[in-house]
Amino acid sequence: MSAEFEPGAHIHRISPTPLLMVVTTHDTTTPTDLALAAYERALQPKQLVLLPGDHFVPYQREFEKASSAALAWFVEHLGPVGA
Repeated sequence: MSAEFEPGAHIHRISPTPLLMVVTTHDTTTPTDLALAAYERALQPKQLVLLPGDHFVPYQREFEKASSAALAWFVEHLGPVGA
C-alpha cells in the first residue's frame, strides 16, 4: 500500500485532537502490530486500551471495559453530559 493511502503514516497529524485507541491482542482484521505501531507514532494527547482477544472482543466479551474507557475519555475531553 502506498504511504499516501496508509492511515498510520498520517497519525501524527491528528494531534492536538485527543486520540483513544482500543486495540486487541490477537486482531487479524486490524492487525495488532500495525495498530500498536500507529499508536507509538501518534502524538499526545493519546490513550491506549489494550484488550486480550480478537477484533470483536471490545463489542462482546470486554464491552464494559471498552465502553467505560470510551466514556471516561469523552468526559475528560468533551466534558460531562449536560454540561
